[in-house]
Amino acid sequence: MLASEVDGARFHAGVSFSELSERSGIGPDALGNLLDGIDDFTVVDLARIAEVLGVPVTALLPGAVPDDS
Repeated sequence: MLASEVDGARFHAGVSFSELSERSGIGPDALGNLLDGIDDFTVVDLARIAEVLGVPVTALLPGAVPDDS
C-alpha cells in the first residue's frame, strides 16, 4: 500500500522513475524493489523521496489527505 502511495505521488509530481532514483540517491534496482513491494521503505528512503517530490513525508503515507494549499 505504501508503494502505491509513493508511486502515485511520483506520478502526480511529474517525476520520472529514473529522475527519482537519481535525485533521491536510491539506486534504480533498490527503488524498483521498494515500489514493487519487495523491500520495505525506511524512514530515510521516505524522507529522500518526499524531498525530491516536494511534499511532506506524511503525504506519502496511506490515507493521507493531499494538501492543496
